[in-house]
Amino acid sequence: MTTTHITAAGGSALSPRMRQIVDAGIEVVARGGLRGLTHRAVDAEAGLPPGSTSSYLRTRLALTVAVSERVMSIFDESVSGLAHRLDARPLTDEQVVGEVIELFASWLRRPALLLTRQELAAEANRHPEVARVVCPARDATEELIAAMLERLGAPEPEVRARAVLAAGEGVLSAAMSYPEDIRGDYARTVMRTIVEAFATTERSLRAV
Repeated sequence: MTTTHITAAGGSALSPRMRQIVDAGIEVVARGGLRGLTHRAVDAEAGLPPGSTSSYLRTRLALTVAVSERVMSIFDESVSGLAHRLDARPLTDEQVVGEVIELFASWLRRPALLLTRQELAAEANRHPEVARVVCPARDATEELIAAMLERLGAPEPEVRARAVLAAGEGVLSAAMSYPEDIRGDYARTVMRTIVEAFATTERSLRAV
């Protein structure tokens, strides 16, 4: 099982100050949406002197892209980490499904990150610079799901993986509206229903 990995400035190569800036940007976006992402707001969130963020990232778009890279690199690390674990040890089909479902549930434990990703997904429709960061990380998750469905014997695993991922993103959005202590169980239950539905070996309607 292999996944596509993004190359992001949000990874371990970040300087401590840049990491401080982009992590503050995540909190700003999670709290007030992308409309609240300004150099001044990030400086205040990070506890930095005014002008600090703009000295690293001159424009608002550059700031948005840097935050995107940080967010998506974190998600990519979790996806690639799971892919490597699944490759490294023999697991039953049920265990593989459980691991993939748990991956989705684990993202709910970082609500600021998840909310920011949702904001960035919408922004990617307006700015190709953001899309170039967001799309590869999404593709990596899709590949992981496709590999799981192929293992389960589902027809058209790549097509069905797109549907599972789209549904899973909706599950995460819905879960965020629930009290924090039940979000994980909600996501696990609904995601299992989705995976089981798309793992069926019945032919798709297009093939009938």
